[in-house]
Amino acid sequence: MQPLVSLARKIDTYLLPLLLVVYGLAAFLPDLGIAMRTQEVFRCPLTVIMLSAMLFLAGIGIEAREVRQALRSWWHVLVGCVLLVAAPWAIVVALGAFPLLLPVGMLSGLGLVALMPSAASSVAWTQLSRGNVAINVALILLSTILTPVLLGVIAQQSHASFGEAGTSILEIGMWIVPSVLLGAFVRHLVGEARIHFARPMLKVGSASILLLLNYTNASVALPKIVGNFQPLVLLVLVLAVWGMCGTVFASSWCLTRWLKIGESESRSLVFGIGMKNTGMALVLAGLWLEQYPFAMVAIIVYTFSQHLLAAGFHQWNLRSDSGESR
Repeated sequence: MQPLVSLARKIDTYLLPLLLVVYGLAAFLPDLGIAMRTQEVFRCPLTVIMLSAMLFLAGIGIEAREVRQALRSWWHVLVGCVLLVAAPWAIVVALGAFPLLLPVGMLSGLGLVALMPSAASSVAWTQLSRGNVAINVALILLSTILTPVLLGVIAQQSHASFGEAGTSILEIGMWIVPSVLLGAFVRHLVGEARIHFARPMLKVGSASILLLLNYTNASVALPKIVGNFQPLVLLVLVLAVWGMCGTVFASSWCLTRWLKIGESESRSLVFGIGMKNTGMALVLAGLWLEQYPFAMVAIIVYTFSQHLLAAGFHQWNLRSDSGESR
């Protein structure tokens, strides 16, 4: 078990460099990823099954006491869930006023990101910053359950943007929505002690699926971008993504100041609202937006952006804590 503990710590430390390696492999050695995208399990795309497995592992990590704590903070969770979608969607609408200046497909990619639930990785950043993990868990659960509803509404109103998917919203929801709840149920059956013992294994498994999902989905888009490199277009895309990601983080921080809540709750909301489940966005972009490589590139850039901003916010929290302790 000790080697797994060491591996889990290394993955936490080097997750961003590992993502860079994965994207490099997808850009120059995409064949395996493209082959995996054609595979199905029980008539469901393999990428959706992998996403479901990752959410199942996240569900196993949910503790009962955290759920009880989240219920006491239901108002913060509800407001956070609204801002989780409203803030990035407002940016997408604003960017939509300048369609001729943006790469084709980029808005569709960012629109998917805006509708995505809170990222499981926000829990890790909250733990590092001594925040309230219960709020993050509640945000993930509630926003994940609501995601198929939001996607269904948008898909019905925007067929031109999202296209006809081989896998319907309902079929995707049948795989991904119960996964978190099933994981929590398995945790209850297995017992706290055994789950604690297996935690490093769960972390390694979740990170491995995350990296494999990123490779599989990026293998479609990145080779096209590399083959037709357009630095000015990519610069516009990066600036737009950074503007959207930064605005969401800033909005979540302003919300916590307005609510006048405790420091630990404030940190958990900033991470929970600011970080999106871009792994799910990549899966859905692979199903609906394969013809728009810049849609996937926008999601990939957003993945890096939110982790970099989360790291910066974490460092700011560390300096704040050290200042208070003096």
